[in-house]
Amino acid sequence: MKIADITGSRFDGTDKSVALLPVGSVERHGDHLPLGTDGTIPTHIAERAGGVLKCLVLPVVWYGSCKAMREFPGTFDIDSEALYRYVQSIMSEAHRNGVKLLVVVNGHGGNTTPISMAAREVSSASDLSVIVLDWWKELGTEKLRIFTSPGHAGEDETSTMLAISEGSVDMKSARAHEVTYPKFRIYSKRIDEELYGIALTGDARRATKDKGEELLGAVVKDLVAIVSEAKRMLKL
Repeated sequence: MKIADITGSRFDGTDKSVALLPVGSVERHGDHLPLGTDGTIPTHIAERAGGVLKCLVLPVVWYGSCKAMREFPGTFDIDSEALYRYVQSIMSEAHRNGVKLLVVVNGHGGNTTPISMAAREVSSASDLSVIVLDWWKELGTEKLRIFTSPGHAGEDETSTMLAISEGSVDMKSARAHEVTYPKFRIYSKRIDEELYGIALTGDARRATKDKGEELLGAVVKDLVAIVSEAKRMLKL
């Protein structure tokens, strides 16, 4: 149930114990995917899962922290502290409105740390429970084997967008840009510049709608299972 679409009186009578919050970014995704890809995908996932769970789905947070892609036209890099405070406020307001379990479906890697920090702060100061999930690596994992060249705007993300909004994908502009990531976590502008010579990693040309639909089905299934288990643990 999308909260933005319901009336006040209907909201009053709605079970508000569980809510899903998609978070994305406005960021360059090669030349073939929409700038809003990272918001479109988690919104689709949350709405599908919300329909199964019969829970609230909050409006997507469109803007995110995009340090690695900030030099590419079309990227809006929001200050990490601002994102942290903003998401923290959304979480607090969700709790004030009756939400007991908030599940963040994150669509962008640069958001993970600010969102997790906000979740820790709000949950430690209230009885709100928060789950933070990076959809592309924590959901539908058994289907990741079908992709041989995933990455930012790569085979997996492009396939997913083909399944959600085929008309918004320009496959004629899809390219390949294979990179090797360090085996350790390093924050470095120099390395970002080397890895992201173009705003794409992986081979987007290998993407298909069928692969995307297969992945999305598994992602939604996993999300529903996680929320159901959390509800059981919290006795909601």
